Amino acid sequence: MKNDTQNDRKVVIEQHKKFSESCLWKMQRDYFDQEGINAWVNQVPFYITSNPYIANCYAQIVIRFIRDTIQRNPDAINHPFYILELGTGSGRFSFYVLKTLHELRQTLGMQDVSICYVMSDFTKNNVQYYETHPALQPYLAQGLVDFAIFDMEAERPITLLKKNIRLNPETLINPLTVFANYIFDTVSHDAFTVHEGKLYELLLSIATPENNMHDNKPVNMEHLSIDYKVNEIKNNYYDDPDLDQILDIYKQQLTESSFLFPIGSIKAIKLLKKLSQNKLFIISSDKGYSTVASLDNLGHPSLSFHGSFSMMVNFHALANYFKNSGGDAFLQTPHKGIKTSVFSSHQQLSELPETALAIHQYVEGVSAADYFTLHRRMSDTFNECSLDIIAAHLNLTGWDPHIYLKLANRVTALVEESDQDTVAFLAKNMPKMAANYYYMPKSDCILFEIAVFFHAVKRYADALHYYQQAQHYVGEQFGLFYNIALCEHHVGKIEDALANFARAIKIDSSSKEAIEWMTYIQKELADKTQTQ
Repeated sequence: MKNDTQNDRKVVIEQHKKFSESCLWKMQRDYFDQEGINAWVNQVPFYITSNPYIANCYAQIVIRFIRDTIQRNPDAINHPFYILELGTGSGRFSFYVLKTLHELRQTLGMQDVSICYVMSDFTKNNVQYYETHPALQPYLAQGLVDFAIFDMEAERPITLLKKNIRLNPETLINPLTVFANYIFDTVSHDAFTVHEGKLYELLLSIATPENNMHDNKPVNMEHLSIDYKVNEIKNNYYDDPDLDQILDIYKQQLTESSFLFPIGSIKAIKLLKKLSQNKLFIISSDKGYSTVASLDNLGHPSLSFHGSFSMMVNFHALANYFKNSGGDAFLQTPHKGIKTSVFSSHQQLSELPETALAIHQYVEGVSAADYFTLHRRMSDTFNECSLDIIAAHLNLTGWDPHIYLKLANRVTALVEESDQDTVAFLAKNMPKMAANYYYMPKSDCILFEIAVFFHAVKRYADALHYYQQAQHYVGEQFGLFYNIALCEHHVGKIEDALANFARAIKIDSSSKEAIEWMTYIQKELADKTQTQ
């Protein structure tokens, strides 16, 4: 009983702190800095904003924005267009955007337009991972991608690590495009509540069980308990009319509610506006609120824990900030799922016809949220789907390796009984799937699964090609060498097959099948020698 009492003891970490000044944000940063790329291996969710579909949406919008910019100012073609991704994370989204931008530039005859995509993060661990990633090397060689350490919570210079160029008013002649996915929800917020027509700030207190502390730090953020104290505030809280006007809207229009205010994001946006001479174009997808009505009748803010933590983004406040300071915003019509928003600091979006059309098609049309809703429903029924339905879904995803890995076994189980047109359609598009491969630690290898598909449909040369490519990622495995040997035997590479069966047996000497194959091939070679 004594131990239970000790375990129940709470350690007060901080009391009555302004939310944006809480130690929570340092814990958040420490987590990402320590985990590096491993934060996205079965911990922090990221697929919804890191798939080929959403990357295509963003690339289509930004390429139209570039075309509109050149149309309005022909001299713009003589200067680079920089795209800065905030909180790049795993890098998978960046890869798909780069791939699509490269293809669009070729298709639309825009090879003479200089584009530099900047993958940024606050932690060096992640940036070092991007710099050496094999999937990014072709774009690095073309000068299409660069990297930067950028801390959204600190006003520091942004320097491109490869080109050694600093992003500032001298280099950012053209508008700066910014991508912000699942990042505004993880940087500092302030918190407020409206009660009986009065506006209060919420002051934060944090405690945790004593046994969750190590070296005066909490071990697991999920075991934090958070309480709030209210403190009535007067007008001009931020001493910034663009921001205080938004608070006044909430004070007047919310009946009874608590809400978050994305002050950390706004501070970062102010810096980027300054660097770009107030020529900023932002696309952001995140969980959040985009109307006053959706902000009403909410309880005190809660944190969603998933290795790190995240909060709902107040897109309504961000949109009003841009509009109050002379810019514009487009907020996706609210429906279930993540929200995609577009912000412009220097011109009305209606003045950009191609951009406006792309926003209508890729934000208000079948959006990233719609895609994910459809995919989630499909993923629940994959084991009931016929091969033609699976093929159609893969086509919708843009031949996404992440999705194929979830249903590869289903595909190989169906190919023998399915119509040949569907099988041929899948086979034709397997190279697209391979081209979409972005390696991440501890993840399955799509190249191996593509090889298994070709093996199942008896296209042994193709299967052999992908098995051999997969070896770089999966290493020396019994199944790999065994399958390579089978395919080599089918295409007449008898001696190579013998060598790979031997490699397989070296890993698993108990495999009767591999031993039988070796015996069979040895006899086959002996018979061939006698015949000669």
